[in-house]
Amino acid sequence: TLRYSGGLVPDVYQQFTKTQGVFSNPTSPSSPAKLRLAFEAAPFALLVEKAGGKSSDGITGKSILDVQINAVDQRTPLC
Repeated sequence: TLRYSGGLVPDVYQQFTKTQGVFSNPTSPSSPAKLRLAFEAAPFALLVEKAGGKSSDGITGKSILDVQINAVDQRTPLC
């Protein structure tokens, strides 16, 4: 079933329990990135990649784990 709660934790949990799915938090000029790289995006990207999935910053296509953290409150898109 398709499920979207708008929250990172419940949506990723659903993907792990159903063993399928996609989480995306895109950005646009009118809607900037909301997820903090150091505290939200990178930890979940690590869990997803260790479970056999993939993560992306949505801009360059590189893994979230390859993005350098330059500030504590740095925000990033996540796909």
